[in-house]
Amino acid sequence: MPEPEPERPGPFKERNGSTVLAADTQEEIRKHIKDLLSDDYNVRAVSIGELGKYGQVAAEALVDALMKKQENPHALANFSDALAEIGKPSLNVILHAFNHFAEVKRSHDVYLLESFVDLLAVLHDRRAVAPLLEQLLRLNQAVAGSADRQFQHCCESAKIRIHRLLADFGDKGGLEDLLTMLGDGRKRVRDGVVDALTRAGDRRALVPLLRLYDIEEHVSCSGAQFIKEAVREIVRREHVMADDRLFKDLAPEEKNTLERVLPKVKNGKH
Repeated sequence: MPEPEPERPGPFKERNGSTVLAADTQEEIRKHIKDLLSDDYNVRAVSIGELGKYGQVAAEALVDALMKKQENPHALANFSDALAEIGKPSLNVILHAFNHFAEVKRSHDVYLLESFVDLLAVLHDRRAVAPLLEQLLRLNQAVAGSADRQFQHCCESAKIRIHRLLADFGDKGGLEDLLTMLGDGRKRVRDGVVDALTRAGDRRALVPLLRLYDIEEHVSCSGAQFIKEAVREIVRREHVMADDRLFKDLAPEEKNTLERVLPKVKNGKH
C-alpha cells in the first residue's frame, strides 16, 4: 500500500510545537544547534547525537536555523549531518523546506538544495519524488534566467543529483530533461549525466551515447570505458539487439562504433 503524501505544513514557527515544548527542552535544542558550529569535533559529535533524540522538533529547529545560515559552509555540512542522524522524522521538514525555493537565485540556494537532495537520498522515501520534480523545473528556470556560467554550472550539478535520485526511485518523470542534458551526443556532457542515464536505463539514450563514446575515445580512456559500460547496461535492461530499428539511421562510422561497443552476440543474445 503506497505511503500517503506528506501534509503541507505552515511556516516552521507555526508548526514546530515550540509553544508546547518545555522551556528547558527548547533551550537544550538551541544549545546543541549552536554547538554544531564548535571547532571541537567531540562537541559537534555529541550535539549531533543528542539532536537525534528529539526527532522532528529538532529537525524543524535545524532547518529553520539552516535557512538563516545557508552561506555558512560549516553550518551546511554539520546541520545536514544532524538531520541525517534524526532520519525519517526529518522527511516532512525537508520536503516543506523546498517551498522556500520558489526561486533559485544564488549559488548558496543551490548548495542548500543539494544538501537537502543528498539527505533525501539517505532517507530514500518515494514521497520525495513530486517535490524533486518541482525542483528540476525551478532549476531549469534559474539556468534560463541567468547568464552567469558558474551559477548555471551549480544548477546543472544539482539537477544531476536529482536525476540520480529519481532514477534510483525508478521514476521516469524527469527523464526528458535528462535526455535534453545528454543532447544528440555530438558534444561532451557534464560529469554525472551518463551515470544518471545508466541508472534510468532508457533506450533513447543509446544513439547519443554511441556518438559520445566516439568523442570520448579521443579524450579519456576511462571516460570512454564508462560510456561503453553504460551502453551495455541499457542494452541489457531494455533488451536491445544490434539490429534494432533504433539503429537503422546510423551513419557508417556510427555503425562501426556500435559493433565495437556492443558485446559479441552469443546464441542470439548479447
